[in-house]
Amino acid sequence: MRRYLSAISVAACVMAFGGAWSVSSIGRAAPAPAARDATQGGMVAARPAIWRTYDMIVDFQSLPRTYTCDQLWYEFRGILLRFGAPPAGINILPYDCSPTPDGDLKSPHVEVRFQLPFLLQPGVTGAPIHAVEGTVRLSPGKPKTLHASDCQLLRQIRQTMLASMPVKVDSAHFDCSAPPSRAGKFWVTLRLPVVASAQAAAGGPSGAAAPR
Repeated sequence: MRRYLSAISVAACVMAFGGAWSVSSIGRAAPAPAARDATQGGMVAARPAIWRTYDMIVDFQSLPRTYTCDQLWYEFRGILLRFGAPPAGINILPYDCSPTPDGDLKSPHVEVRFQLPFLLQPGVTGAPIHAVEGTVRLSPGKPKTLHASDCQLLRQIRQTMLASMPVKVDSAHFDCSAPPSRAGKFWVTLRLPVVASAQAAAGGPSGAAAPR
């Protein structure tokens, strides 16, 4: 497995999903579908987009609780599905994690590959999907796999995976060292492209099965 010199690091390799996609024509395009703006409630025109693949290794450092490989697999899958990543394109490989919930391995690594929309300039024709900038909030229960005890886990995900992605963090709150009543109230609200309509199926590599 690959390793990095820094304690918390992410390597991202970004490429067009489904191979190279070329813009065959630019000019007058068909009317773009409309989608509801999550922040203002109005309708906004979707933009042409392509799928972009992200390939990362997330290195955690001294987490306050132990995670098994199964737990990390479901934590990442829940977050990526909340982002709108196609399930068939999600591949997650945790390693150096604890074999049991009461183990002492607290600096695991997760290799993750997924796809998200990449917005093109308005007027581009022939794009496989249309997307808009949507708002996504991560907090205990959103997704259901994220719990009140995952404050430090999400904090390090924000510092690594989210920092390497073209997302806009609108707000974030972490008080992970506080008593449980306060430490369990954490969140990240961010904006990123989400699919409005698809002219073709996402496809892509099959998602890896959960570890056993």
